Amino acid sequence: MCFTSSARLWPSDEKKPLVGLAASSPTAAGGFCCCCATAADDDGGMVESCAAVRVADASKSVTATASVRVRMRITPGWHPLHCPCLGTAKRRRTRSREAITNGRRSSDIARFICRSSSLHYSRRVHQDDVVILTLYAEELRATMRGHFAWLGAGVVLLALGGVAAAATQDTWVDGYGIIAYFLVPLAFVPLAAGVIAAPRANRFVESLFTAPVERRDWFIAKMLVLLTLGVAYYIALLPILGVYLAHVPMPLLLRKLLMWAPGLLVASIAIGTLIGVLFIGRSIAAPTATGMGILLAYAALVPLQELMVARGNGATRIGGLTLLSPAVLLKNALGFTLVTGMIPATRTATWVAVAFVIGGALAIATWTFLHLQGVETWEARRGQRWTVTAAVAALCIVPVGIADRNYDVAAPRPNTAPAIPGLFARGNGNFGLTDPGGALSFRCCGTMLNRDAPIATDADTKQDLLILLPVETNRKLTQFSLKLDPQGGLTATAGGGAAMPPLEEHTYDSDVGPVAADGHHVKTGWIARVPVSLHPTRPSDIGGNRYPMTIAVTYAAEGDAMPHVLTSRTAVNAQVTTGMYEMAGAGSLLPIWCFAAAWRRWRRTR
Repeated sequence: MCFTSSARLWPSDEKKPLVGLAASSPTAAGGFCCCCATAADDDGGMVESCAAVRVADASKSVTATASVRVRMRITPGWHPLHCPCLGTAKRRRTRSREAITNGRRSSDIARFICRSSSLHYSRRVHQDDVVILTLYAEELRATMRGHFAWLGAGVVLLALGGVAAAATQDTWVDGYGIIAYFLVPLAFVPLAAGVIAAPRANRFVESLFTAPVERRDWFIAKMLVLLTLGVAYYIALLPILGVYLAHVPMPLLLRKLLMWAPGLLVASIAIGTLIGVLFIGRSIAAPTATGMGILLAYAALVPLQELMVARGNGATRIGGLTLLSPAVLLKNALGFTLVTGMIPATRTATWVAVAFVIGGALAIATWTFLHLQGVETWEARRGQRWTVTAAVAALCIVPVGIADRNYDVAAPRPNTAPAIPGLFARGNGNFGLTDPGGALSFRCCGTMLNRDAPIATDADTKQDLLILLPVETNRKLTQFSLKLDPQGGLTATAGGGAAMPPLEEHTYDSDVGPVAADGHHVKTGWIARVPVSLHPTRPSDIGGNRYPMTIAVTYAAEGDAMPHVLTSRTAVNAQVTTGMYEMAGAGSLLPIWCFAAAWRRWRRTR
């Protein structure tokens, strides 16, 4: 039976010696030997030692061992039988004999030891938690008391709010999501490196190494501060997200981004902490610059991986190097893409690689800070230095070697937007949308009918559909019919009861007019203006909603033997009209609060 605990057996105040158990060996007679050690009150000689007591039961030949950790000073020539609490040598022998003859069972003694040790262990764990929480609170306050801390936070959040508002003019998830849920979380790499390296730069570490505070507790508190900043950033994104979800159901891509961002925050903090620990110096320039380099490398590997997978080279050796980035690993593990259409068929090994990178970075940073470094210099032996080097190299090599690279499964659709071939083609079309009575737009007649003037969702919008007929003005139009086939939640109806719509003359530049039946470009031709009513519903994004609509026109002019048909698959651009203002308002709430806190801080300390 072995009972182990890491605590003193019974408490004592500061003025009395700390009583614990010291190492002893079982007696030949089958009894037990118990002794204590006196803790030093000064700095010298104070160590943590594992003390043990063995209790032997001669009748059952069972030895119970209990060990506790005590802070004590062992003086030269010290022996277990020299315990001051046992009195004289005669008294010590008498106590030993009494203990043996009384027949104390080993189970009773072990039960007493475990009960006392467990009680003090729980008490010590509670005290450690209180210390860590106190350090965490003070470090968090110190972080926000820094020069321009609130101002910097306000600027970052204001920039994100501006991006969120501007992104409403096109696909919001693509424009804003990549910045808010990908690039900014990666920025925690240099941030964490600077925060961890700052105590050595401002010489606070000298106080840390000499204060009555465990370095372990301070390190945990510092990590909690970084995690708190990450959580605060994630929470700061919720108002903007709330505006989006108030108008649009959450698409798959946004759901994946919401899971991607916390993983990137944790990975960035772990890697940034490792960088901050490895750089010992009087300046934070080196760790911060290294963190920026790592940030750029991690960010650049994501589009490179997308490009190589799109070209079928994701499983090659160069494609495997992109797995150095935790962003790529997390993206593959979550099973989504940003551009390409393929994802790995299996993801278990990728999750293992993600856990290895995050856990390994934290383990190396913790071990290095607590055991290999002093106040200003490294105190590691050569073997320990090689161990750190090999561990850091493993963080780069192992993910590349074990992560999944079998890009054989089609990626899920990022949203519910319909696919429109040639969506961004410009010109060379025969259809365009304008306001009622408006002139032909300069950038007219591409696949998207109203590229520069999106209409409102969930509302009726009156527009004029301009049809560029390939008929010269010297020929009279004799037949005309229009058919609209809207899709994807768009409702479109053509107005005007007359069989022949109003016709307008228009002169085109050379070789840019509509192509006639014989293949030549019309120089001066007819434009038919048809009033239409459009009502888009079920938006797939807050901006950049493209609703497909197939337009078919049948026409005939003087001299034609049979009617001609113009058919085109076009798209109508729509957006949530109030989305820009709502995003701007939601994105300005927290920046205003941060600026107010910065102003209040400046007024108090000026």
